Amino acid sequence: MPGASYATEAIVLRTFRTGEADRVAHLLTPGHGRVAVIAKGARRTTSKLGARLEPLTRIDALLAPGRGELAVLTSADVLDAGDAVRADPVRALAASACVEAVVRLFPEPEPDERLYQGLARVLEALAGDLGDDPRAGADALALAFALKLLALAGWRPEVAACAGCGGPPAAYDAAQGCAVCADCGAGSPLGPEAARWTARLLAEPLSPALVPDPESRTAIARIVRETAAEHGDVRLALLSRTGRA
Repeated sequence: MPGASYATEAIVLRTFRTGEADRVAHLLTPGHGRVAVIAKGARRTTSKLGARLEPLTRIDALLAPGRGELAVLTSADVLDAGDAVRADPVRALAASACVEAVVRLFPEPEPDERLYQGLARVLEALAGDLGDDPRAGADALALAFALKLLALAGWRPEVAACAGCGGPPAAYDAAQGCAVCADCGAGSPLGPEAARWTARLLAEPLSPALVPDPESRTAIARIVRETAAEHGDVRLALLSRTGRA
């Protein structure tokens, strides 16, 4: 922790009760990474901080040095309350999957502005128009975000073509992080359409307009889970409802 108070934008990831009236919050910030803070008296009805520490809220925070690993949250102004996401179970579930992916794929507190901006963008997209099928749109956003997190972590799945011969993919080899055809290797089933969608979601900006078909979303969710498990020893909750096991 810095030795002096500092201001930072932050997204509230999680909060926990502590003591008689305090609350501990885990924040993601662009310049200081993951920061654990204590908001003293936040659970009192007279406190202005309590309502500003709901998960998924984006705030301007003022932090002061505290004891141990906890900084002290001295003030917070709301930039985006996150109400539209929290109030809708479909959006909230997708947002929870995004937050979990951030926390588990990036367990260290080091700052990464790309990580922060990515989470801010996906939460903004989840709060907006999700198209004619909001469930599918929310799923697709969460999957696209998870794929981009894998790439940011250094485990980008390469699936445009078979890594061995350049032919159409038939399977995904999580150990190698690439697609293979039936003659060049083996792995989880991955058809050409799912491979095209995976490559597109990795290449294009987050958008609720990019919605793969249900079968492709199932395959993409499998790619995310297997890659995270193989290279990060991380078990992620299922992102796509279409692939619920």
